[in-house]
Amino acid sequence: MKTVVPPVLNVENLEVRYGAVVAATGISLTVHRGEVVALLGPNGAGKTSVLHAIMGFVKPAAGSVSFFDGRYVHDIAGLEAHRMAHLGIAIVPSAQVVLPRMVVEENLEVGGLFLLHDRTEVHRRMTALFERFPVLAQRRKQYAATLSGGEQRQLAIARGLMAKPKLMLLDEPSLGLAPMILKEIFALLRRINREDGVDILIVEQNVNKALEIADRAYVMRIGGIDFSGTSAEVAEGERLKDAYLGT
Repeated sequence: MKTVVPPVLNVENLEVRYGAVVAATGISLTVHRGEVVALLGPNGAGKTSVLHAIMGFVKPAAGSVSFFDGRYVHDIAGLEAHRMAHLGIAIVPSAQVVLPRMVVEENLEVGGLFLLHDRTEVHRRMTALFERFPVLAQRRKQYAATLSGGEQRQLAIARGLMAKPKLMLLDEPSLGLAPMILKEIFALLRRINREDGVDILIVEQNVNKALEIADRAYVMRIGGIDFSGTSAEVAEGERLKDAYLGT
């Protein structure tokens, strides 16, 4: 009998509220092993609220969120971000992505030291990441506040990778980036998924870029998921235009 492997991330009937205001309801989505999954939708659809509930920034009003670490399924609904990190989930929010008064090396240490108590292992991980992010290696003694927007985004992603996560949650990684830097960031995310084996859920306004790297996508409209499919299905269908144009 074939063993059924649970999704790495499983969200069922999630509801997110801010007081009496319902930001999103009935949200169900999955991320399976080896996948990049995009959560798309126009401004105000509620996708960032959904991601914040998954990340633990907002406690869900209803529904369940679970994470499969390869051995056990964990209920993570409302779990604090630092406890998620211990389970193997890296969080890269859209704002305040770096510690501006710390140099690049110190930012990376913060990402790994509380999980990797062995200083030798922290150094080994940092060395490996500097090979993956050469621009950060060049600026390792530079304060994070002095980095460009694209460099800060790379630093935030690298810091998330310090603890060897199994799942990475990203909120608007393209925010404020120039087109050439944007291309580099998305290519980097795809390599992280393919080469490092990190599964990814990404909320993104740049639909074309998100669909280029995603295996599947969910499209939201007015607080709920309108439809989903493979990236090719979503990109080629008229429903994507309808969701963004409000028709």
